[in-house]
Amino acid sequence: MFLISAALLFAFPGLCLTLRSQASTSSINVTIDDTLGDRSNGAQITYEPDSLWNIGQNCSACTAHPDPSLVLDGTWHDGTTEAGSDELLTATVGFNGVAIYVFCIVTRSSVSPDGNSDMTFFVDGQQAGQYEVPPDGDTTYTYNVPVFVKEELTAGPHQLRIVNGRVNGNKSLILLDYIIYRSVMPPGFIKRELKQLP
Repeated sequence: MFLISAALLFAFPGLCLTLRSQASTSSINVTIDDTLGDRSNGAQITYEPDSLWNIGQNCSACTAHPDPSLVLDGTWHDGTTEAGSDELLTATVGFNGVAIYVFCIVTRSSVSPDGNSDMTFFVDGQQAGQYEVPPDGDTTYTYNVPVFVKEELTAGPHQLRIVNGRVNGNKSLILLDYIIYRSVMPPGFIKRELKQLP
């Protein structure tokens, strides 16, 4: 039997395809990198409006500068919803699975960058969670922060939409690193795959 704990999954996000088996069902955890996309099928995250998102590791004008060596694949997407704005940033991706986890880089600095985090998460158009953490002046970055966890979804295709900030709300920073979803595999998948290993 193959089991993986949430702590191990969060500690080693590079283990993008992790096998799990219970009784007759099998599942894999698949990583969707912010830039490289879904490692199982190449699907990409859609960022809107595109002009307000930055590829963080390439952004010299951005005020947030995490350590790329501590970020999955050295990539992240940086977005700021300005205070009082009615134009919110969104990141949307489809997945086929029973659980989903969103990981961000978080800072709680007060200025440059403004570390206010205010994210709302929608699964299949229904609000499914929020992550709100105000700045407290701490300028360090925290990596692999699970800002959203949704389990026990019905097996099948779903859509995740992340909304950064609120209409006419405070300034909000998002540093999106990666997403992991758990996908159910057909019975016997693990046995077949293990037989194919060298």
